[in-house]
Amino acid sequence: MDAHEFKRILAQVKPTPEQEQVILDRLLAVQKEVKPMKRMKKLTVVAVAAALLLLTCAFTVAVRLNQKFAALFGAGEQEAELIAAGVVQMDQSHTYENGWTIEVEQVLADRYTLAVLMEVSAPEGSALWDEDCYVWVDSDLRPEPKEKGVGGWVSGSTILPDQDPDDRHVSILWHRGPTTYLHADPQIFLGRSLTFTPICLESNRTGELADFSQERHDFCVQLPEQDSGRQYQAGLPIQVGKETMSLRSLYLSPISVAFLIQGEGDDPRMWGPTAFSQIEGAAVLNLSDGQAVSMGRSVSQSYDPITGAGTFIFQLDRIVDPDKAVSMTILDQTLSLEGLPLETE
Repeated sequence: MDAHEFKRILAQVKPTPEQEQVILDRLLAVQKEVKPMKRMKKLTVVAVAAALLLLTCAFTVAVRLNQKFAALFGAGEQEAELIAAGVVQMDQSHTYENGWTIEVEQVLADRYTLAVLMEVSAPEGSALWDEDCYVWVDSDLRPEPKEKGVGGWVSGSTILPDQDPDDRHVSILWHRGPTTYLHADPQIFLGRSLTFTPICLESNRTGELADFSQERHDFCVQLPEQDSGRQYQAGLPIQVGKETMSLRSLYLSPISVAFLIQGEGDDPRMWGPTAFSQIEGAAVLNLSDGQAVSMGRSVSQSYDPITGAGTFIFQLDRIVDPDKAVSMTILDQTLSLEGLPLETE
């Protein structure tokens, strides 16, 4: 296979010119390194290598952050690359007997956050103009054995901006927090399979818009194994009201922050210190360039009065590079991340 023939095959996949040149250089290097062999055998080996590289290239090109996700996070190309490992392309669609269609486009996940991007379309001839709506979704993310204690989670959906509100389509982001337990660490999304089932679409103004429960359809996806974030061993003192507690652990990814605040056990307060309620809305991540990124949406908050541990998970307002995070401000206290050891697998 010469360069001309290889470029003809590349044209069918349509990689970028830079990707094309890299793959061509690697294949030519392979031809130089192999021991002499018959021409037909050499062509077969190189052709197989080319096919494998083309498959890899095609996969890389296909899995890019959906523009709706990008707009939600205000992400450019560099920011999108930071979360590329957590993006799964689905492109699964189902039309129900009642004429409604749900297309699941992409899934975005890290260790403790999960977001599913879907488009809901009303039947032909109708308009889905009411943007104040939400989708109910069931899933197989169930609480685990009872010895972990009571398990709970938070889920919901967000309507994304629609350039044509009078059409019959609406884009919805369904998000779910991990199951948190009284006697165990929060559930981790990475590396597991997920099956989820839309149940209905409802409007806050007019009630139920569509019922999908009579014809249940499952959407299935394998969540990514690679973690775009990092887990710190913190152990930093933090003042919570009049109590001195410890920020015991901290997880930071390009899209989320999770931390555990440890106090005294056998706490008679079911929901913990009242100061915990002040964390949401005021916590920020401080970057090396002086910018402060708000922890805008609470994914999950829980408290175990037996152990005195409070678990907090937030989604960031925009995508950040974890390497540029230098500190975090919680309850008006700035905690430095510099020098904190990372947890190893």
